[in-house]
Amino acid sequence: MLSDITMPNRAARPLVSSRTKRRTGLQSRIHTGLVAGATALLATGIARADTAATLDTLEKAHFQAEWADSPVTATQLGIHTTDSLLDNTSLAAITARTDRLHAERTALAALDVSALPPDRQDDRDILLGEIDLSLIENEQVQPFLHNPDFYVNLATDGLYSLVDRNFAPLADRLRAVIARERQIPGMLATGEAQLTRVPDIFIEITQEDLAGALSLVEQVIPAAFESIPDRKARAELRASTKSALAALNAYQHYLATLKPDGTFALGADTLSAMLATEGVTLPLDQVIAAGRDQLRHDQAALDDAARAVNPLHPERALDNLRRDHTLPDGLIPLVQNQLVDAQRFVVAHKLVTLPAMTLPVVTSTPAFERSLITAATDWPGPFERVATTSYYYITPIALSGTAESIEEAMGNANTPTMLDTTIHEAMPGHYVQGLYLRANPQWSLTRKSAQSYATTEGWAHYVEQMMVEQGFHGATPRLHLAQLQDALLRDCRFLVAFGLHAQNMSVQDATALMQHECYQSPAAAYKEARRGTMDPGYYSYLLGKLMILRLRADMQKTAGKDFSLRAFHDGLLSRGLVPMRFIRREMTGHDGPAL
Repeated sequence: MLSDITMPNRAARPLVSSRTKRRTGLQSRIHTGLVAGATALLATGIARADTAATLDTLEKAHFQAEWADSPVTATQLGIHTTDSLLDNTSLAAITARTDRLHAERTALAALDVSALPPDRQDDRDILLGEIDLSLIENEQVQPFLHNPDFYVNLATDGLYSLVDRNFAPLADRLRAVIARERQIPGMLATGEAQLTRVPDIFIEITQEDLAGALSLVEQVIPAAFESIPDRKARAELRASTKSALAALNAYQHYLATLKPDGTFALGADTLSAMLATEGVTLPLDQVIAAGRDQLRHDQAALDDAARAVNPLHPERALDNLRRDHTLPDGLIPLVQNQLVDAQRFVVAHKLVTLPAMTLPVVTSTPAFERSLITAATDWPGPFERVATTSYYYITPIALSGTAESIEEAMGNANTPTMLDTTIHEAMPGHYVQGLYLRANPQWSLTRKSAQSYATTEGWAHYVEQMMVEQGFHGATPRLHLAQLQDALLRDCRFLVAFGLHAQNMSVQDATALMQHECYQSPAAAYKEARRGTMDPGYYSYLLGKLMILRLRADMQKTAGKDFSLRAFHDGLLSRGLVPMRFIRREMTGHDGPAL
């Protein structure tokens, strides 16, 4: 699931890695055999004279070991050989994985790939960056030691990935759910034994996420399998559900008694290392300065758009925007119409080649995630062969609150903002990225598995601006204002991420920045600032957009009147969700400045 507004961010890369890899007890026995095989493959590969075959061997060994390490990730990717297993989160297992990654990195770095085709040379370096990111998580961030939400997310991801898609008969998926639920108590107990120096903000976030996890286990999972006729299987589900609920409630009690300690701040060196995996090696102060410049630019543009919306009282323009909304029962039909409009515009104006003229299914966000998600795109994993439908989730407006809360929710889901959200999440944003992923079966394992945070979210953020530039919906002042308000949010995420983790910024200071510089409501400002403590990589929205804009400007300058926007977009998307450094290299034939 790719989501712009989540807390914490499920598939939009929690912490620094989009794919956390862990193992369970039974899985560790399976893993022992696979790693032995992988080690042999590594040795064989290094000894072979054929560099292409050696890279193929190392690449295959790496991903097989990764999928064995994380059955939950494998399920999400569409690999269903270990659907009954949870990941092993023990320190011994994580240490073994870390050692393996170091060995793989050494072997890959030693390869002379100069004789390979350029894209395979890049694949080697892309894979090195992915390994580096995993090592940063295991050796520097260490969420398995400091973040109790690490374990809650594993439980919810492990279960929901089995009901999210009809990749197998219901009875088969039920057996997998029962097996994973039975492993939840042990996994949470491991967390309790390992967690140390947990910041208070992480406890607060986890306590909120636990409410969603309890709802998933108690309501969503049983409802998904209520049509199963097998009485024995239903009885086993009731038992495993009871056990999982008891474990989650015990974990909740544990959190209530946990004494906060430590800091969430990762430090400048860790953030610089994270940036390097995206190909950004500039000094941190120069990166931060680029974000400040963009904030000032977008603030000035928003002032102009506000005057266009309300010339007499521009300070009321955002309030005017909020009053332009549909009724609660009209929200999904509104988004469905916006999605069709966006697709027609993209095709008519030749903005990007669409691999298929399909659209995602627009539906309500699953109930247990509605407190965390406003809108999200859920496309099938790159290896999924059965359940290949994509979904565009929209969180419905709750009618159970007060008249004021309902009006506030409708204002948040105002028509121009939902249009900008549809551009970002679906057309030509994340959904189109998913179309390209499925339209290129010839991609290497590395490209199929890649999910650069900056490229993934940078593209979706970039196309919001691009669609306005190209005149979508007449580039109306209201749409432009909504687009700029969302741009300011991403500007502040960028500055908050570096502020919180490298500049001693407090959560209170970050909240004030969100509220006063980027015009977020007090509640939204706090949630956005809080997200930055756990998801520092959310600087990637703006970072990726700036990298795309710089590449576009450089290619426009080189091509002159022969520049084609569609060719630029097609070329970018056809390289996969790899770091922009490699997309630039492959589109221009050489390396160049990131920002």
